[in-house]
Amino acid sequence: VVLIAVGVFFPVYLNLMNGVQGVDRKLVEVGRVYRLSGGALVWRVFLPATLPAYFVGLRSGLGLGWVFVVAAEIMGANKGLGFLLVDGQMTVRPQTILASILLFAVLGQATDAALAALSRHLLRWQDTHGSNG
Repeated sequence: VVLIAVGVFFPVYLNLMNGVQGVDRKLVEVGRVYRLSGGALVWRVFLPATLPAYFVGLRSGLGLGWVFVVAAEIMGANKGLGFLLVDGQMTVRPQTILASILLFAVLGQATDAALAALSRHLLRWQDTHGSNG
């Protein structure tokens, strides 16, 4: 769990900090003109402005998280898909190896699609090239 947490932390953190540093100074100044408190400034200005970068970090962290799950299970688990992968290798069962790889791919794609759908829902206010209107 620690291996996965450390592996996922840095992409999420770096993208979030990049998003915070990229907040338009004019937006912060407008928030101060409207006398927003520190918490209100974070909630009404920084959070919406950094949310796209945060979701990019979450999606890249999710991909790395799956890689670290495989690595952690290969290193010493007695159950799970990584264990099944190693067990298939040791007992010369290619169908087990292929099935576990395919299941990892399906799970990774499904979780990425769910996170992408959540980001589309939460960022529907954005007027970007990729948005539908």
